[in-house]
Amino acid sequence: MAVINGIKSAIMLIINLGPTVMMPIIMTIIGLCLGVKFARSLKGGLLVGIGFIGLNATVSILTGAVQPAVDNMVKLFGLNLTVIDVGWPSASAIAFGTAVGVAMIPLGIFINVIMLLTKTTRTVDVDIWDFWHFAFSGSIVYALTHNMLIALSLAAVNMIVIMVIADRTAKGTEEILGLPGITFPHGLAGSFVPIAYVLDKIIDKIPGINKIKLDENAINKKLGLIGDPAILGLIVGLILGVAGYAFMPNLTLESKVGSILTMGVTVSAVLVITPKMAAILMEGVVPVSEGVQSIIQKKFAGHGKVYIGLDCAAGIGHPVVLAMSVIMVPITLLLAIILPGNEFLPLVGLCGICFQFPLIVAITKGDFFRTFLIGIVVMGLGLYIGTNLAPLFTSAAQAAHFPIPDGAALISSIDYGSNPIPWLLVQITNLGPVFIIVVIALTVLLALWNRKQILREEKEEAQAANQGE
Repeated sequence: MAVINGIKSAIMLIINLGPTVMMPIIMTIIGLCLGVKFARSLKGGLLVGIGFIGLNATVSILTGAVQPAVDNMVKLFGLNLTVIDVGWPSASAIAFGTAVGVAMIPLGIFINVIMLLTKTTRTVDVDIWDFWHFAFSGSIVYALTHNMLIALSLAAVNMIVIMVIADRTAKGTEEILGLPGITFPHGLAGSFVPIAYVLDKIIDKIPGINKIKLDENAINKKLGLIGDPAILGLIVGLILGVAGYAFMPNLTLESKVGSILTMGVTVSAVLVITPKMAAILMEGVVPVSEGVQSIIQKKFAGHGKVYIGLDCAAGIGHPVVLAMSVIMVPITLLLAIILPGNEFLPLVGLCGICFQFPLIVAITKGDFFRTFLIGIVVMGLGLYIGTNLAPLFTSAAQAAHFPIPDGAALISSIDYGSNPIPWLLVQITNLGPVFIIVVIALTVLLALWNRKQILREEKEEAQAANQGE
């Protein structure tokens, strides 16, 4: 028992450091284990940490600018929805604050190793911090069943599904997001990929609509200067500023104008700075990426390419992702108002919308118009899921001794509390043990299907390499 408690304390100590400290440590250790020299491993790890700090800073800047405007819009519309959004930091604290959460770290590492050895994934998931997504699924299942085995089994199902999605979107992550050798085994970004894929195919079948193309190059060509990220950010920020401040009766004209202009410049800055922070992070990943490929070539001939699995923060620098991050804030609030049956008031988590769109953008091949249409659907769906999961979310929060905000009977989160995968796992749990076993079996079949795809890809890569010689 003392050993177990010691291991638990050590794991929680690392987790509590947060991703900006934890990721440099992990990346440095992995680099050393792969034979990369200490100085290069350390610098790479530090650059990853610096990149994350920079990305988190831009998100914080955006949050600081957008949140007051959101609060004003809530007051303006007189919203009185009963489920309060506590945001992803609170959701992660709830996830890791339970026994399921602590167990998910070693379980997740074990799952990744087994999948690599059996070629059911090509992704080395070093983004251990974001195991909290899988832990969250397990925590709400545990709140429903009080059965640790079922909770951990379904948390594992969540992880395996996301790992497969990361592999299947690897090409888009490389080509569209411009991140070679990187995948996103991220619980939030990956969960909407199946929905985005289906909706993208439906758009392909709609005459007229399927001809509309608004990728980054098309926007720059059609809009000229307006298509530049700095100018586009200014325009979007000004629009959001007008929505948040122009109609507030208690503000003076000077205050309104100042707030609107500040919003415009701030959003413009975020759209320009974020890609540069992502580039720093990517520079830090290079030593580990090269080390992994070297080991594969030397020790595992024929195993093909292996990807480094990172937080999808590395992908938020894409112009379409950034545009969706801002545009979807007022749209999500509008959906919360008009959708019948919705009880969820999105607030704190709205500025985390950026983490929802990198893989959707990869599916739409960077098309702004398609991403916008899909974004409306997934955000509306998320509000209903957040409403439905709120009682279990609140129960999991209480089990983790998380303080419920004053005046809130129910809480949720616009990110993982509004996520289709944990919602589906809860519905399956409600159906009984037989359905749980069926889902576990289907997950194994999904992993085997992924293995088949990986073997095909490796064969094609080997043939291309031989032709190149």
